[in-house]
Amino acid sequence: MASFSSLVLLLAVLVLSPQGLANYDKPPVEKPPVYKPPVEKPPVYKPPVEKPPVYKPPVEKPPVYKPPVEKPPVYKPPVEKPPVYKPPVEKPPVYKPPVEKPPVYKPPVEKPPVYKPPVEKPPVYKPPVEKPPVYKPPVEKPPVYKPPVEKPPVYKPPVEKPPVYKPPVEKPPVYKPPVEKPPVYKPPVEKPPVYKPPVEKPPVYKPPVEKPPVYKPPVEKPPVYKPPVEKPPVYKPPVEKPPVYKPPVEKPPVYKPPVEKPPVEKPPVYEPPYGKPPHPKYPPSSNWLQRFWSMLRVVSEVYDK
Repeated sequence: MASFSSLVLLLAVLVLSPQGLANYDKPPVEKPPVYKPPVEKPPVYKPPVEKPPVYKPPVEKPPVYKPPVEKPPVYKPPVEKPPVYKPPVEKPPVYKPPVEKPPVYKPPVEKPPVYKPPVEKPPVYKPPVEKPPVYKPPVEKPPVYKPPVEKPPVYKPPVEKPPVYKPPVEKPPVYKPPVEKPPVYKPPVEKPPVYKPPVEKPPVYKPPVEKPPVYKPPVEKPPVYKPPVEKPPVYKPPVEKPPVYKPPVEKPPVYKPPVEKPPVEKPPVYEPPYGKPPHPKYPPSSNWLQRFWSMLRVVSEVYDK
């Protein structure tokens, strides 16, 4: 029994460890050849060979003699051409730009005052506009010291007024929630500078007022949102083309019977002078658009004349 168990153990060891007797029990194994595909090399670019140009001398051909051909003279009678009428050439008028004369100074003429009767306008009915109540939060102002002002006593006689009975009015408290308005962006409006002549006022004597120091608490301003500034488009003046001459078209006169209209009295309208020299007291404005339009109006008036 012991020999049988030892044989079983030897067989188990041999089965579990086949590498120990592999070199002695198994013959050498020949592996089949592995197929390796041929390696394809990419074609190599060879630039074309440029041959130098071969010089070929020009071939000179001998001149060929051609005898002169004598043609008999052909008689051509003289051709009389009738006179050609050439209409007179009318040249278009040449545009001459207006000559700008230097401004002539004219002293201001003082005109007598013109009486303008008052214009009575009829009353215009404007319906009452009901505005909703606006909630104004209470503003806390710091106390300002005001010195006592001594006024002389004024005698007021006693006025006896009859007692007026006013019944107490009880109003219920109305709650108004705070209205938060979004910030409205207002672009800056560029106004042209208006010249105001200096007004000389007589000096007014003001006695020195001693103000007590007013305490101002530090105010913390919230950050202000500044939107990006968009530049306005650049104005390019139009290109002035020279005027094209158009001959005047003569239309037959159309008879229009005279229409009698009642005279309408219009108040005089003040028109600012265009193309006149600047006033000595009021200098010209620096707005180039206004000067451009004034020049256009002067040119139109010249053409109308």
